[in-house]
Order: sequence, then structure tokens, then C-alpha cells
Amino acid sequence: MKIAISGSTGFIGKQLSEYLLKSGNELIMISRADFSGGCNQLTKVIKSADVIINLAGASVLQRWNKENKQLILSSRVDTTNLLVKAVQMNLPEHRPGVCINASAIGIYENNKSHDEFSTALGTDFLASVCKAWERATVDLKELDLRLCTIRIGIVLGTTGGSLLKMLPLFKAGIGGKIASGKQPFSFIHITDFCHAIEHLLLNTNSAGVYNLTSPNPTTNELFTKTLSDYLHRPAFFTVPEFALKLLYGEAAAMLTKGASVISARLPEEGFQFQFPDITSSIADLIKNE
Repeated sequence: MKIAISGSTGFIGKQLSEYLLKSGNELIMISRADFSGGCNQLTKVIKSADVIINLAGASVLQRWNKENKQLILSSRVDTTNLLVKAVQMNLPEHRPGVCINASAIGIYENNKSHDEFSTALGTDFLASVCKAWERATVDLKELDLRLCTIRIGIVLGTTGGSLLKMLPLFKAGIGGKIASGKQPFSFIHITDFCHAIEHLLLNTNSAGVYNLTSPNPTTNELFTKTLSDYLHRPAFFTVPEFALKLLYGEAAAMLTKGASVISARLPEEGFQFQFPDITSSIADLIKNE
């Protein structure tokens, strides 16, 4: 398949791109310059693509001041709007058969359990961004293609993301839980993430919303214990909530709160997680650390 992918320079995008290339696919990397060129430029870039995967978006782990909030929103919604218009502008024979658009489990209400059939959505800033992000793809539903919206959890890998940032602290024996540690930790191993995307590409019946999370979410406290146990290091410290609020402001809620989110639809379609729980995930990821 010829796959056009945006957000390919980030941790998730890089890993997914490498996996798709190794699987024999041809990739078209959609760059920031392509988005800056507007719909006409994007239309040319994606013209021959069988698939579009949109992962573009600025980091959400930064202080949510007015400027950063606008960046977080526009880097997702505006780019998605441009891609949708570019798809519409192409003739039907040049349109992709599948579009996979990113979203996040931040759309769900905190402190509750959710699968893809949950209607309890959040009302905070991150949830509002996710809702707008997903609304931006509505027009694609009128076209003859499969649209998959992937609500992504915490992606665990050693080449990027939160785990890479935490490893030096845990290896030094100064890691620890965040605040109470009781907040849900809904994650997915990077390998399972890549396999799930491949499943959505190949399964012609796959369409709609999918949670890309492990079937067995844990808590921050249990994640901390598992990581420290496998590294054979203590993790006695606690990162206090007030310190995170001083550092990140409103965005600290991303670390101190959360929802317990599982993937129900992927297993229903026969997808099997290679790393279905935090123990198997951590054991694999730190085996060479």
C-alpha cells in the first residue's frame, strides 16, 4: 500500500513509519511545508495514496496558557480540516480508501471506566480539543472510504514518549508515583499500537472509533511499582500535585487525573494484544535497559 502519513517526526509517527516500511508499504511523509502550502499542495501530495494516517499535533504536556492552548487546538483541527478538504478536492478515483485520524482518550470523563461505546465525555480543555479534532473529519463520512478514529492512550516505548523521560530517574533510584498514584494509567505498548494500525488498514470492516489502549489499564502507582521492580531500583519518592501545578498549571491535571479506558472493538474484531498488561509491557520494554 501507498500510505500518506502526517506527524511522522514524532515518537509515535517515527515508530509507526518504520514498522509500515518494514511491512513492505510505500510511505509519503506529509510535512509541515505541505500543510503550509494549503489544499492545492496537499491535494498533489496525497493524490496517489491508498491510505492517509493523520497523527499531526503539538505536544499537550506544556503550560496551557492562551497561546499554547491555541497551538494545541490548531495543530490538530486546522491540519485535519486541510487534509479533509484535500481529499474532497481529489477526483474519486484518486481518493484514499482508508483514513485513520488520531484523537486521544482525553476525550473521556475522568475517574470513570470507558470503552468505545461510552457516552460519558469530558468537559475540560483536552476533551474539548479531542471533540473538535473528531468533528473535523465528519465530512469524510460522506465519501466512499473507511474512516477510523483512534483514541490513543499513553504509548509506552523506549525511544520516546513518557517512558523515555522517566527511565533515567527510575534507573537512578529517584523515581516515584505521581500525587496519590491512584489515578488510572491507560496505556498501550508501541508494538501493539503499530499492530493495531495494521489491523485497521487490512480489515475491510474496520471503521468508526477505536480506543488504542491495553485491555488491562492500571494505575500510576502500579505502573511505578512494576517499572521499579523490573529495574531493581527503589521508587520511594512521590511527585506532589502542587509541584506539578506550579510547573504545568492547568495541564497538571493530565498527570494527576485520568480515565480507565479499554479497547473493546479491537478484540471483538479478532485483534490480539501481544502485551495486554503492564507487567508484560514493562518486561519487554526494559529487557535491554
